[in-house]
Amino acid sequence: MKSTTTPILSLLKVISWIIFIGLLIQAGAILTSFTISLFNPIAAQNLYLGLDLSELYNLSLWYYICSVSFYISFLIIQAYIAYLVIQVFAKLNLQQPFSEAISLLISKISHAALTAGLLAVIAQGYTKWLSKTGLNVIQDWGSSEFLFLAAIIFIIAQVFKRGIELQAENTLTI
Repeated sequence: MKSTTTPILSLLKVISWIIFIGLLIQAGAILTSFTISLFNPIAAQNLYLGLDLSELYNLSLWYYICSVSFYISFLIIQAYIAYLVIQVFAKLNLQQPFSEAISLLISKISHAALTAGLLAVIAQGYTKWLSKTGLNVIQDWGSSEFLFLAAIIFIIAQVFKRGIELQAENTLTI
């Protein structure tokens, strides 16, 4: 019976690259638009794909800077996670899938997802506070999803560590 693992992993590798490049483009575009908007307030009306933060900019430049900084940081962390996934594909050996390098990368993904989740919790609290002023700002940052993702990936990292131990024991036994 022919294995379908290799083509699926190849497809996932391509998808990971597309996601990584897309997140970098989005973060770069927002960072560029944000920088321009600091010198030209009209640019805050269409920060990225219709994202209008001009009301926030007019209310307070500091609030505007904080909100956009949260958003850019969140995108950069997501891009970092996608980059780590690409690294997993680059170092993955299907003959011996449990390796220290893969385990370390999975742990890094877990930590990055936890960081994204915590940042999203803070950003969500900040935007809820801002919405009390009557502004229409980003409400859902997906904090619970990222915290859940971090927990799942942490569990997978622990399973991988155990897999490394078992693989080493089997190598010594043979």
